[in-house]
Amino acid sequence: MIVGEVINSRYDIKMLIGDGGMANVYLAYDRILRKNVAIKMLRYELSKDECFIKRFNREASQVTKLEHPNIVASYAVGDYRGQPFIVMEYIRGKTLKDYLREIGPLTEEEAVYVMIQICQGVNEAHSRGIIHRDLKSQNVMIDEELNVKIADFGIALSSNEADMTQTNTIMGSVHYLAPELARGSLATPASDIYSLGILLYEFLTGTVPFKGEGAVNVALQHMENDVPFVREIYPELSVNYDQIIRTATAKKPADRYQSVADLIEDLRVSHIEGSLMGTSVSTNTFEGGESLETEVEEETMKRPVKRRRVREESIPYKSPKKFSLLSLTNGVLYTILLAILIVLYIFVVIRPGQFETEHTRIPRIIGLTYDEARDALDDVGLEHTRIQVVEILTHDYATGTIFNSNPTQGTQVRILEAGGLIRVYIAVHELPGGD
Repeated sequence: MIVGEVINSRYDIKMLIGDGGMANVYLAYDRILRKNVAIKMLRYELSKDECFIKRFNREASQVTKLEHPNIVASYAVGDYRGQPFIVMEYIRGKTLKDYLREIGPLTEEEAVYVMIQICQGVNEAHSRGIIHRDLKSQNVMIDEELNVKIADFGIALSSNEADMTQTNTIMGSVHYLAPELARGSLATPASDIYSLGILLYEFLTGTVPFKGEGAVNVALQHMENDVPFVREIYPELSVNYDQIIRTATAKKPADRYQSVADLIEDLRVSHIEGSLMGTSVSTNTFEGGESLETEVEEETMKRPVKRRRVREESIPYKSPKKFSLLSLTNGVLYTILLAILIVLYIFVVIRPGQFETEHTRIPRIIGLTYDEARDALDDVGLEHTRIQVVEILTHDYATGTIFNSNPTQGTQVRILEAGGLIRVYIAVHELPGGD
């Protein structure tokens, strides 16, 4: 933990604000720029692994090429005691995922306004040969004025980089995963367009289209099922949005929008009464098969008046269900393959001696303080377990209380005399030493 230290005589590390599998993100004060910045640093235990160093350096080289108002800015790269890091813009706000949890679905005007900003950022990345590959609402920051910035190009891929393995191509979040990536194919700009279609569905409905137990189950739905119509949930919405989503999320990449610019064009004319754009004429075929010729603005977007959509109870608009024997067979084969892999992992990777050790379960510690959690762990025989505290800046939970842990409560763990490690995430409401 480097909180409290000064990096390169310039960056005062204030606190940990993000904890990922590959890197940690710290809030820091830049003495030269005289403002807060975010520093993304490769985790210490990975800093000796050439594979992770290569991947992190690839990210650094990608993000420093990107300058766009809808992409989190990167200021510099560096190295601290063998750990490479990236200095980035510190964004005040919240993720779109958290925003949707708080207010529910966006209105049509809000959804289009937010989507066009995201698309413009992605379009800029594509124009520079960079594919994001992990577009999701958790990776988009939003403020109170509905301004958004795309974050975390941690698995971004240059479109001309040919030495990536198939494993690396499916690292994106499964709820937004393009079918070809689930099958192990290489990412393309069309893969990002698929994720954008899923995002639009989420904005309009407040949820992702495919859910299920386990990543394989969700991935199979992306491969086999069409994205449901948003009008099944909100019949008052225009059918235009269903057509845009279906085009963006077509199973075959060649059937999707050929570029993000094409998607932006359809979004601009999708909600005519909102007058989101004006001056150029766009012709598209939408509701009822009619051709709409609409003057739209090219330079600026009007910020929509924020309002909540109230769900109306009415007969849902449903699409015909499709059934395929081939789809069923594929699903069974994938499930069997997953079961075999799990069994192999248990009996080959995990040491047999682990099954001979006494086990217990992580007790309920969510909502407790550190001291209360320590007592709870001791009560179930985990007195030798070490607790690693990660303070997270959030106002969603009471300050000083645990709101998440790894392993999570209820997880079966071994009782070891030497002890194990449990990481707890504690909410804090104030930043130490400044804004």
